[in-house]
Amino acid sequence: MVEVSAIPHRTRSRTILSIGREHWDRDGYDETARRAFLRAEKCKSPELGARRYASDDEEWEFGNPCKGAACTSCGNWRTTRWQQDRDWALPDTRYLAITFTMPDSLWPLFQQNPLLRRKLEIIASRVVISYARVRKGIEIGTMAIQQTFNGKLEFNPHVHMLITGGDLLCNRSGESASIYFDSEELTRSWQRLVIGLLRTGLRAHGATLPMTREDLDRLLQKEAERAWHKTHIKAEEKRHFLGYGGRYCRRPPIADRRILAVTDEVVRFWYFNKRTKTREIVGCSIAEFIDRWALHIPRRYQHTVRYFGPLAPRRLTKIRMALLGMLNKRPRPRPKPLSWPHGIQRMGKPHPLLDSKGRRMRFVRHVAPLRSARRDIY
Repeated sequence: MVEVSAIPHRTRSRTILSIGREHWDRDGYDETARRAFLRAEKCKSPELGARRYASDDEEWEFGNPCKGAACTSCGNWRTTRWQQDRDWALPDTRYLAITFTMPDSLWPLFQQNPLLRRKLEIIASRVVISYARVRKGIEIGTMAIQQTFNGKLEFNPHVHMLITGGDLLCNRSGESASIYFDSEELTRSWQRLVIGLLRTGLRAHGATLPMTREDLDRLLQKEAERAWHKTHIKAEEKRHFLGYGGRYCRRPPIADRRILAVTDEVVRFWYFNKRTKTREIVGCSIAEFIDRWALHIPRRYQHTVRYFGPLAPRRLTKIRMALLGMLNKRPRPRPKPLSWPHGIQRMGKPHPLLDSKGRRMRFVRHVAPLRSARRDIY
């Protein structure tokens, strides 16, 4: 068994991909996951090209990042930049965090029907926006992030939402508005819409059924009659939500530090059990680990974060100044995008563009990627 100390930091997941390459790098495997794994395995290698920097006496070459959804290194940097941009774009006001969940008996239905799974954010936003309009007569904005994994990398679809706690587009100009959400009523609305989505969507042509039609009807009827877990609602700081929300939409589902040991057949990793409040260890085969991982890689061109109401990007651009005026806030200058040397320094490493004598290096030229890599991953 190769213990974690024997594997260099930030390459443990890449080691698993190398060992299990015959399992995922073949015809018939999910093409989106296969492309993401190829990019992650070749991250910062000569196959993706490089950039050369030079000082008066030295010349260094830095490999290009893959920027893929399965790479832990690139995912960390993408998360940092996304958090910076969203912190500037979202207005500084009161926010609430809402989490919509569902029974585990429905997980396989959404796992095998990704088109239905993409409707969950729309349903969740419709529930809270309709509640605010009917109960309070105000308009709220929502940001929805769908999470498909739990600590054990099992497929567990649920929706995390950041919503404004009022004060947006109030009917009575100049008056502050706040809103209280009834958790039980939101849960009933969410339950009704999810069951309706499954009943309608699974009758469509091309839907995948993991069971017979009779068993499916009995399952949906049972879930429609039982009480689901109440929707979790709490006051939330914008930056705190962006801090953990970015882990769901910009990073791989598991961090390298959670992987304890790797062999040619078995992977062992830990997760935090929220019920027992302890860490537990999970062991699975290389193929099973890769298959679990592949379930949570977003499809190509699929949005991982969706906005509704006044927070929708196109609408927010038009009403941004009006919102800031209503909230008595001054517009902040847009922050400059973080450079990659700054990202290296954030991890506690020295400035990458300083040579051995501390002199600043300048960009020289690009090194083109290999043609074989272009064909495989682009």
